[in-house]
Amino acid sequence: MSDSSIFLRYIEAKDAKQVLDWENNEENWAVSENDSPYSIYDILVLIEELQDIQKAKQARWMICLSINNKAIGNVDLTEIDFKNKQATVGILIADKELRNKGFASEAIRLIEVEAVKIGVEKLVCTIHQSNKASIALFLKSGFKKIGLQKEPDLKEGDYIEALLFEKWLKK
Repeated sequence: MSDSSIFLRYIEAKDAKQVLDWENNEENWAVSENDSPYSIYDILVLIEELQDIQKAKQARWMICLSINNKAIGNVDLTEIDFKNKQATVGILIADKELRNKGFASEAIRLIEVEAVKIGVEKLVCTIHQSNKASIALFLKSGFKKIGLQKEPDLKEGDYIEALLFEKWLKK
């Protein structure tokens, strides 16, 4: 699948080191549910499990630049509920210098197409209130704020407020 400046491809074993670096970057932990480092084994097991989307109930794609095929981040669908045709979407543009260039917006548009292909009609996401960039991205991409929830802050042992968003891909 391609677009003018990026394309998505399924994650592969050759991506394990890159994904490990991204997942273990503590700067990303503040906006993810990660609170401890992964091993290369953990990442390889995840990649293997992702070969069967129906069983894993999740899928992950690498976001790559069209001009040089360089992987710049990933986008994933997790908690896929095939019965209710719903999934949680997450995105990371790993290189800070490549953020705010429209790549994440393009990746959201592309993942919506992929979601429909696998039978998902509604995407949801939870975003920490402090993550203004992600809030703006998802609002710009047509997601609607539907609520607020408290989530555990694994670093502080307290709770933080997170916004809930959804987007219907098919009605």
